[in-house]
Amino acid sequence: MSKLKKYLFSTFSITFLSWGMIAVYTQIKNIPFGSSIALYILYILGVIGPAIAGITVSKRSDSKEDFSMFLKSCYQPPKNLNWYLFIIVIVLVFSLLPYFVVGGEQIVPVQYILLQIPIFILIGGLEEIGWRGFMLRELTKRIPALTSTLLVSIVWIFWHLPLFFIIGTYQYEYLNIPVFSISVISFSFLLSTVYYKTKSIFLCIMTHAFCNSLLNVFVSNQSLLGGIIALVFSLFIYLLFANNRNRSLIMKKVDTYIE
Repeated sequence: MSKLKKYLFSTFSITFLSWGMIAVYTQIKNIPFGSSIALYILYILGVIGPAIAGITVSKRSDSKEDFSMFLKSCYQPPKNLNWYLFIIVIVLVFSLLPYFVVGGEQIVPVQYILLQIPIFILIGGLEEIGWRGFMLRELTKRIPALTSTLLVSIVWIFWHLPLFFIIGTYQYEYLNIPVFSISVISFSFLLSTVYYKTKSIFLCIMTHAFCNSLLNVFVSNQSLLGGIIALVFSLFIYLLFANNRNRSLIMKKVDTYIE
């Protein structure tokens, strides 16, 4: 079994088993998952399924040096401050542009954006260890960057589907699958841009957490137009900053051969 197949099998096994049990229980009892500590623990286990799978498969399949570099990219903050500014700007535009165009509601004070980030690192951000850190990395070794991002997006959509059957999740209460799917694809292109530009899983984690926190403060009205606006912006950013990636990979390989 290839590394990617092992990763996908492990990720979906962990998440679907955890979230599947929650979905069945909440539907039978007609209660939100947050009403039980045990259910909430299962929920978090499902959320970090991609991270668990990415780390486990990488440890078993990669050399010690490659695995060490993989882990460092997950927890070691890059020193280039321009990257942080870049992320702040693109996330603000990505999150707030639909809010101002289609309307929405600010549900908590602005300071909650920073206060919530640690929560959204756990519930969302750590996914990036698997999606961008492992899956996207492995795909781009074989196929073009654009195709890799689209494949990750499709898998990412399917991975979220159990949440639409768990009482108490945002997906169950407020979202529909078509609009959500567009949002996932647009967010995937934004995160791919961060990964291709910085090669830092840590920054992907922080981007994911920052975006989730921002969207939890400024909640846009759910509409197809809002999703399309976010998608157009993320595609623009991707084409603007990630389109030279293949040339960079070629130069990196040339440098490696020379050394």
